[in-house]
Amino acid sequence: MKLLMHVLKENKKLNIDNRTIGTAAILIKLEEEFREVVTALLNYNKDKTLSNLKEIMRETFDLVQMCILILWRCHRQALDFDESNLLKDINIEHKNKLSERQWIIETGIEIDIKE
Repeated sequence: MKLLMHVLKENKKLNIDNRTIGTAAILIKLEEEFREVVTALLNYNKDKTLSNLKEIMRETFDLVQMCILILWRCHRQALDFDESNLLKDINIEHKNKLSERQWIIETGIEIDIKE
């Protein structure tokens, strides 16, 4: 299975530029998406329908999209510190932390950022 996610730059219709949007706006949207995932999970727990399962997936993709935005913004800021590999380095650090905490890895998801 291959999933495709995007780094979103801007939406002219909504007047949002993810290169310049403030931290407060990101936090508000992140919290909104998190709450929507929680609601979807609770709804599915009460009523295990395909419709509710699809809603969990949709809302989770929205939440992941926000996380991608945060990581992308961090990567762009790391370049200002002349740290072009920081995102990759932290990713490896995270993987090592999981191993140290005895997590057994089921599989991996590859994310290829094209700049």
